[in-house]
Amino acid sequence: MTVRNKRWLYAVLIIITIPSGLATRCQQQYLPPLIDKYGGDVLAATCIFFGCRLLCIKWTLPKVACLSYLVSVLIEIQQLYQAPWAVQFRNITLVGILLGHGFLWSDMVCYAVGTLIGWLIGAGLEFLFTKCINPNAG
Repeated sequence: MTVRNKRWLYAVLIIITIPSGLATRCQQQYLPPLIDKYGGDVLAATCIFFGCRLLCIKWTLPKVACLSYLVSVLIEIQQLYQAPWAVQFRNITLVGILLGHGFLWSDMVCYAVGTLIGWLIGAGLEFLFTKCINPNAG
């Protein structure tokens, strides 16, 4: 699988993951309680994994997983800073979606699960495209 094709793959995965994550925030009445409570954070970490992989396409998947988990944790930690200007900034809808509002320890577990899901999806698709669909490519 070429670098260009991998980038397209991860771009498509991001495009699929974003509305899925937003749906967990908007359509809560249709979701099981576990997904309602934690699904958005899991999918956010999965999307961050796909974004890190898109940007660091030549890195190994474990290295990308470490980076994406670190990014997720840093985003969560910045929520501890509650200066009035920061809270007001996070109250902008798009910023609030990207940066969140309040620190929760449970989000660390959600980010680990989301990163693992991203890793497994990425590894599975890369294997599928490289070994099964185009076995002569590499």
